[in-house]
Amino acid sequence: MKKTFQEILDILKEKCEDGVSQFAYGDFDQEEIGLGEIKEVEQHGGEGEGSNWYSVKHFIEHDLYIKVSGWYSSYHGTDFNGWEDSCEEVKPQEKTITVYESK
Repeated sequence: MKKTFQEILDILKEKCEDGVSQFAYGDFDQEEIGLGEIKEVEQHGGEGEGSNWYSVKHFIEHDLYIKVSGWYSSYHGTDFNGWEDSCEEVKPQEKTITVYESK
């Protein structure tokens, strides 16, 4: 049975005892979480990429994507503002962009 964003978030809070950073970095046993396969589909940030950091995880059995966001600093690593402020449900969207490149 598919779970909602809030149901998944509640399970993550319970199972990731070290907090939102444990989920963000994928430092958990998927079988122990009990939500089926969880695949990181995008990650941005870290050294040399600015202060914004995020990871998007796809909960395949639930067809649900969660983006967990934080901020990165070279002297401290990545920080998060707790579960509710750091996690949001997102959906993949296709966009068309125009870029100008030299020949």
